[in-house]
Amino acid sequence: MWLVLKTVVSSLVALMLTVFPNSEILKAMDILELATQRENCLLNASIVSDVHIDVDWPIGEWVWENGLNDLERSADPIDALIVSGDLTNYGDGPSMESFYRIMDENNNAANWVIAMGNHDVGHVEDTTQEGARQRFVDLYNELNPAGEQIEKAYYKTDINGYRFVVLVDDGDDTWDTPDMAPEQLQFLDDSLAEAADRGLPMFVVCHVPVEGVNGQDKIWEDGGLDDNSDAVQAILEKYENVFFISGHVHTGINGPLVENVFGFSCVETINGVNYINLPTYMIINRYGVPWGGMGFQMEVYEDEVLFRARNFGSSKWYPVYDHSVPLV
Repeated sequence: MWLVLKTVVSSLVALMLTVFPNSEILKAMDILELATQRENCLLNASIVSDVHIDVDWPIGEWVWENGLNDLERSADPIDALIVSGDLTNYGDGPSMESFYRIMDENNNAANWVIAMGNHDVGHVEDTTQEGARQRFVDLYNELNPAGEQIEKAYYKTDINGYRFVVLVDDGDDTWDTPDMAPEQLQFLDDSLAEAADRGLPMFVVCHVPVEGVNGQDKIWEDGGLDDNSDAVQAILEKYENVFFISGHVHTGINGPLVENVFGFSCVETINGVNYINLPTYMIINRYGVPWGGMGFQMEVYEDEVLFRARNFGSSKWYPVYDHSVPLV
């Protein structure tokens, strides 16, 4: 009952902000603006996953648009919006176009870092998997605010000098388990090696987590990178200050309680690699904050990367679930 009540209240708050998005109402409802926690932030990025847009379910489009309005009201510039896969529910053309259109019209992030998920590739309704990947590339190239062009659904980009590498399922027969060709794995290694001498954190965005991190093995036994996992981890562990950002398993943002009781956290450091698993933006989550609209505001400073839990739909911070990762 409490969960239902909380969800209803959150939805009503989001609706009011959509209709009356002004500072006086934000103050009256004790809603905190999107702003960096401290000065001298070197990279300010909003990160979410599993948006699951479906044009046959219009409320999902509204929930996505409302969350992006939170970015538009930000007191500080947003350097990047990062979406870690499952942009759509079934990978169909109208839904993919809707996802991009809403992003194009409703946020002021200077750059996009967008990964495809299994629902965008393996669950595609109206074309082949290769056709779905090409549609993703075409829409990205057409609407990306930075104007940067990509050739494949896996790609690299630099934002404020920080390297981002996006991975994707590039097989032809997979459904929920991604297949990465040797060329993509080599691309990952080369892209990280190319930027490693900058001495800055590097970020890898992949919808599916590696095996056994962030509780994947407990939450969804078959929900990891499977045969690709060891190869990906071996590459990540070659470099310092690497962050691997994933989604897919629909785990809520959590903290010490879940870690103490169940033995995992949505932010973990294993063998020197920092793993961040994001909740589903659209659907109920488990093992943490359950409701949708959740993600992290990722703030990079000289000495740490700070992940600040936020509900972008209701414009509320959840500081008890913040995670700070010190840089080496």
